[in-house]
Amino acid sequence: MTQTSPSQSRYSGAAAAIISALVALALYAVTIGGTYIYDDVAVVHEDPRVQQPAQFYKLWTQPFFASSVDKLYRPLVSSSFAIENYLHGDRPWIFHAINILLHAATCALVALLAARLAGSAAAWVAGILFAVHPVHVEAVAGLVGRAESACAIGLLGALVIFLRPGKLGGARVGGIAACFVVALLCKEQGILLPILLLFAYPLRGGWRDHDERKKLKLLAVSIFWICAGYLFLRERVASFSWERSRLDWYVNPMILSTGRDRLLMPLVLLGHYARLLVLPTTLSIDYGGGIIGSVARLNDPYLYVGTVALLTWFALFGIAWKRRRFDLIFCLLSLALCYGMIGNVIALIGTIFADRLMYLPSIFFVMLVGVEAVAIRRDVVVAFLVVVSCFASVRTFTYARLWNNPERLYCYTLANHPNSERAAALLASLYLDRKDWNRSLSVAEAIERYWPGQWQPYAMRIRALSGAGKYDEAIAAADEGLAHVPRDAKLLLIQWREIVQKQRDAAKR
Repeated sequence: MTQTSPSQSRYSGAAAAIISALVALALYAVTIGGTYIYDDVAVVHEDPRVQQPAQFYKLWTQPFFASSVDKLYRPLVSSSFAIENYLHGDRPWIFHAINILLHAATCALVALLAARLAGSAAAWVAGILFAVHPVHVEAVAGLVGRAESACAIGLLGALVIFLRPGKLGGARVGGIAACFVVALLCKEQGILLPILLLFAYPLRGGWRDHDERKKLKLLAVSIFWICAGYLFLRERVASFSWERSRLDWYVNPMILSTGRDRLLMPLVLLGHYARLLVLPTTLSIDYGGGIIGSVARLNDPYLYVGTVALLTWFALFGIAWKRRRFDLIFCLLSLALCYGMIGNVIALIGTIFADRLMYLPSIFFVMLVGVEAVAIRRDVVVAFLVVVSCFASVRTFTYARLWNNPERLYCYTLANHPNSERAAALLASLYLDRKDWNRSLSVAEAIERYWPGQWQPYAMRIRALSGAGKYDEAIAAADEGLAHVPRDAKLLLIQWREIVQKQRDAAKR
């Protein structure tokens, strides 16, 4: 492997960083014409804490989602929405522009960190691949995905500063500490930075110097107190412990997984994520309910894809350890660590699967590819990068463009996953807002075939029928639902039935 001097790495890394950022800006410029979509409506457009300056302080004293079961805490992201809304009002294109800029900054930092690890070839490969990878569309085109890029910027910024050649001075310790605070207040994965720094420690070198050791101790003490302060604040506002049984099974079906299924389902999820990283042909806003499910079937190909991915990781780690390739070891350990927080491996999280959750782990995947590319002939690497970038860019652009049109995005999701309750509910609500009762009713009837005995399709039917003035049919739909849905869901249908009865009586009067 050809070694690159520190000065060459610095300049080649800067060039790769700038080009990677520009590629990201060009690809995602299409999303500037977007609107509030999916979770953006509740988090940005309708949250009174974001809309009303008098309530800004509540973004720091309450969870990210006001009604969330899993108690997320991302006050810096929420505050950025609030400040923007105060400055420019209801202009979604500016929100989207900031998201694009944050993603471009992340791409630049990916290239810089790869340059710190293995020089220019790694920087170009990792930075460009990260910029064009389709798995990042949801995190960039969806406003709530800002948590992913902002947290990544904090983590990558700290690692880039830590691995910069030269002595670790007080200013650099302060920079790492500031990046740590940013990462923590943007997303839960920020807590991983101390471990990532430990993984990067063998790459740093130069700790024999007495002043260096003193600065290292100062960094350790700073990180300790930042962690302590964050954990104290987090526990008071949004405890890490929460009741998993309160999760809706159609959001995370793994609450129904027991025994062998609970052990094997993380392998199934790993197979799905591995497919997204290597072959992201089909993307979706929803994987819950019956799409992935709660049972690890032996005829499920993703179970074996996940098994192969896990065995491949161990094989690569063994080879890297034998050769003392600490750059590869850093990438492999960091990839496993970041994936561990989103893979429902040890504890269940608030969702079973999502494209946006792969934003942070994919950083270390593309860096792994970049570091390995250093040992390959330059013309082969260039050809690989050009071909993959072209195909990935087309997929990224076409999918990102869908996010500008909620109806098209939800229809695309249902075309790929006809049993997606979430996409059906979003599409039906969209038609209800437009007073397009017939289309809303057709969506409800279509999803009912996949969700027998669930209250959501009945609620959609009731709203569509009552909106069309067919109150008797709406009441009949409510009665039908009451005969089929579980006991804990009957109260919702009873409430809808009472509302329709009042509407019918008012219409008669």
